[in-house]
Amino acid sequence: MAREARLVRVNGLVQGVGFRPTVWRIAAALGLAGEVFNDPEGVGIFLEGDPRALDAFPDELRRGKPPLARIDSIDVKPAPVRGVDQFVITPSRAEGAVTTMITPDAATCPECLADIFAPRNRRYRYAFTNCTHCGPRFTITRKLPYDRPQTSMSVFPMCPKCLAEYENPGDRRFHAQPNACPVCGPQLELIRADGTPVSGDPVRETARVIREGGIAAVKGIGGFHLVCDASNAEAVRRLRDRKGRNEKPLAVMCAGVASAKRIAEVNAAEETLLTGTAHPIVLLRKKRAFFDTSAFPGIADELSEIGMMLPYTPLHALLFHALLGEPEGTAWMEEPQDLYLVMTSANPGGEPLVIGNEEAKKRLASIADVILLHNREILIRCDDSVVRSSESGPVWVRRARGVTPEAIRIPEVKGAPDVAATGSYLKNTAAMTRGRELFLTQHIGDLDRVSNCLTLEAALEHIRSLLDVEPGAFASDLHPDFFSGELARKLSDRCQKPLIRIQHHAAHVGAAMAEAGRNERTLGAALDGVGLGSDGNVWGGELLLVGPDGFERFGSLRTLALPGGDRAAREPWRMGAAILAELGLEDARFELLHARRGHLPAIPEMMLREIPKLIHSPRTARTSALGRWFDGAAAILGLVFTMRDEATAAMRLESLAEPHIEEASPLEGGFSIEKGVLSFLPLMRRIVEARLADPSKETAAKLAALFEATLAEGIARWIIEGRERSGIDGPVMLTGGCMLNRVLSSRIPKALRAAGIEPRIPHIVPPGDGGLALGQAHLARLALARGMSSYPFIRDHAGV
Repeated sequence: MAREARLVRVNGLVQGVGFRPTVWRIAAALGLAGEVFNDPEGVGIFLEGDPRALDAFPDELRRGKPPLARIDSIDVKPAPVRGVDQFVITPSRAEGAVTTMITPDAATCPECLADIFAPRNRRYRYAFTNCTHCGPRFTITRKLPYDRPQTSMSVFPMCPKCLAEYENPGDRRFHAQPNACPVCGPQLELIRADGTPVSGDPVRETARVIREGGIAAVKGIGGFHLVCDASNAEAVRRLRDRKGRNEKPLAVMCAGVASAKRIAEVNAAEETLLTGTAHPIVLLRKKRAFFDTSAFPGIADELSEIGMMLPYTPLHALLFHALLGEPEGTAWMEEPQDLYLVMTSANPGGEPLVIGNEEAKKRLASIADVILLHNREILIRCDDSVVRSSESGPVWVRRARGVTPEAIRIPEVKGAPDVAATGSYLKNTAAMTRGRELFLTQHIGDLDRVSNCLTLEAALEHIRSLLDVEPGAFASDLHPDFFSGELARKLSDRCQKPLIRIQHHAAHVGAAMAEAGRNERTLGAALDGVGLGSDGNVWGGELLLVGPDGFERFGSLRTLALPGGDRAAREPWRMGAAILAELGLEDARFELLHARRGHLPAIPEMMLREIPKLIHSPRTARTSALGRWFDGAAAILGLVFTMRDEATAAMRLESLAEPHIEEASPLEGGFSIEKGVLSFLPLMRRIVEARLADPSKETAAKLAALFEATLAEGIARWIIEGRERSGIDGPVMLTGGCMLNRVLSSRIPKALRAAGIEPRIPHIVPPGDGGLALGQAHLARLALARGMSSYPFIRDHAGV
């Protein structure tokens, strides 16, 4: 049969993942000649040979792709026969527009772990072992194409043995850009807090400090961790005191899944998340029998879940190895170990994550007893990702290391320019579109300090530079005072490009729409804690019809007074007082909100006496936010009066309810719906009366379960009723930070399915503010494609 030739173009996550050697092996198996190369567009392949083998190649490539690769498209075109007789891998080509992307950082693979813990292997106990299936990618890369000279490994020339691996297409380390060994690669150094070096093996000495109750700062892939023994209550207390982290739970790392199962419930989906290439922090239900013994005090007190992850770098694994007596091989990682380490981000006081050695010496010296450094530069901050498994799939709390900057496929919008979106104020991420792809930056955090604002600006510019995209428009939140909005305005003015401001909750629904592939009018419930509404009020419990030409409101939660404005979001007792005022039970504030039992900080009696003036003042703002109902209920149940983290009240209420939630039924008559306005005042009256009659913790737990069950039932009926009034068919988007709640994310979809409605919860981006930039970009593109200069609020049907 006559020879033919094809030119194949492969797009997706195809660089730095062992893709070219895979192509080389498949071509050899099919008897094909030609070449494969990287360029800014992805991977190019020229193939020549038997037409039957050429036809078989695309399917063989899809079946045999490397573990870290993602193929978005394979384009095949006829090509002239060149008469070549072998298949070769040719150097990368730098010319052309960038249409590929770097893969996220990947956890150490089993083969590399086997190398690290084999005493006769040349990489035995080497902390920078990697291959094309694992290791750092995003955090060490300056620009594309992804080749060693473009990374922070460029300063480490490979020794002859590493170079031979790197140049051998049959080797696992062929073109592994961070490839290194103890002879030629990065090295560790341990110093004390005062900067003086510690003699001896850095890993063993760090393990000794941890074993003796000390705190170590350890440099990882995307930044430093603060590390201590999770079972040492005094070490945990000192870490919290020094870092200034009073309320938020601490993440824990263990040797393997068997170790996680000793202390937490781990189902099949959670095990998949724990062991996947991202190795995120997974929120797992605590085993009550274990934690009822007061195990791990100070880690995740008053919560029913614990955040756990497995070692995702060689250095993490080496710390466990040293603390466990340096066993040979890797079997110890599969066995249950009674060793758990706190691994919390090294970002004192909510500042950006520490990544540089000199930065660590300055900012971590007051926290850590020792600092474990290395001389491979981290170019991009990238915190640990956090995820919770749900019945319908993973729900991301924080999307960062191991996931960023993987592209999110979004619907095509013809005529729309590429958009840069600057995200929210809390839990910020930014986004950049490139055709049908959207790239979300790593988690930035709250924009309440200059350092985080600068980090946002740098992260957005880095993504823009990597993608080689000049945005044709910008998108931001509606709020006039957010730094993210000011940044979008500044960039819009500088580039002379349009700026589209998107209302916060419309953007939440827009994010879910983009993930679901929808451009048409779609109904969505946006349930969160705060967001500026189009009418100037504080929204947060909205049923919105979102479409290409703007959005309408078909439902809202009954508003509550927001006494003290923004302070009410940090002081749940204020929302408790607001609910009592709505019920006409203001006198109960002294009984319910004045801490006489000593387990809560006392609210001064003078403030409790003055609070009615604020509540009834016409100048006091009101809010429809579901998050504030959670806060008020948590205060009335005696769980929390003040908090530093805005999610603390909701998390504690959910945890208190957890033992009783299975048998909890909604309170009959516990809510009302009138003209699209949903009120839970009947439920709160029942809770107040029961709390006054019996202030015990057991009763509070049952009331917390009653609260969550009734919320889920009421919201589901509210959505069904609003959908009927809107006349819109199709799926309903469920989004906003409150959809991280296990009860709401389980019971609401179940009730909607029973009514014949398809629910959609985001599973690629967080449903909370961490996914907001996706919705901003998507709705801005829809508006721009229609020649609109804004994304308008069309009509309010709620209460009409």
